Amino acid sequence: MPTYKDEKTGSWYCKFYYTDWTGKKKQKLKRGFKLQRDAKDWERLFLEQFANAPDITFRTLCQKYKNFKENRVRPSTLQSQLNTIELHMLPYFDRKVIAEITPADIVDWQNHLLKKGFTAAYTRQINATLGMLFKFAVDYLGLARNPVKSKICKPAPKKVAFWTPEEYKCFSDAIRDNIELFTAFEILFYTGMRKGELLALTPGDIDFQEKKITINKTLAYVDGKYTIQPPKTPKSNRIIDIPQFLLDEIKDYMAKIYGMDPDDRLFSRSRVWLGEALTRVCKKINLRPIRVHDLRHPYVKPTTKKFITFFEVFRAAS
Repeated sequence: MPTYKDEKTGSWYCKFYYTDWTGKKKQKLKRGFKLQRDAKDWERLFLEQFANAPDITFRTLCQKYKNFKENRVRPSTLQSQLNTIELHMLPYFDRKVIAEITPADIVDWQNHLLKKGFTAAYTRQINATLGMLFKFAVDYLGLARNPVKSKICKPAPKKVAFWTPEEYKCFSDAIRDNIELFTAFEILFYTGMRKGELLALTPGDIDFQEKKITINKTLAYVDGKYTIQPPKTPKSNRIIDIPQFLLDEIKDYMAKIYGMDPDDRLFSRSRVWLGEALTRVCKKINLRPIRVHDLRHPYVKPTTKKFITFFEVFRAAS
């Protein structure tokens, strides 16, 4: 390991060639060592840890990750990850070379994140996204190791909120005069459908003869606009049995909409429509508020502790 003394300053420096992670031969120069052995130690450490490591910045890593994932995951999933990266990672790591980011740097970032006061679930999600970024760098870009080693926090105890039939009746009675809102929440409550699936629903998805609804798409918000996508998971493609009273309610609603085609959305609303309405009505009638998503979990089956819809209870009892 050649080292040299700078006669002008009296300090030591090292200058050597190495092969980078792309296979190109490069020269490295490092000055300012007080002792010769310090220069030798620095050269050895560089060759061991960084010579074959990618010398790209964190921002460049994020762009490569985006390019890699664009045709491999749902656009809404990728957009969610990119939003997380933009908000919580780029302001901290931005121009840092990824090969020089250490586990200690990650711990500092985690401590910074913990001070934000986010929920445990959201904090863990952010940390997991950073871990995925570096795993991509290890798997595809030649990074030696993933610096995201420690878990950021323990998961919070899982709490599931749901309404009793009596609570839901109070809510539905309060919105009965708004047939659009009433029909939307009736479908959510009695089918266990997801919010995005409901908002993507069309007349063509409903079989009034067989009393079934086909779920094969969802409404997502990506790059500032709404788009129809496949459901959340392959298993989310399904056919739901529905009771006659719900079919009648859907028919009554559709009869009041002029010129609706089979491919038109039943509810041409944004994804925030349901949540805003639920919050507003609960406040008005002094009802315990829950999330729209919690309407999927109105009943816990005692034998399995799994969530099933009230219509499944009704069907099992009939």
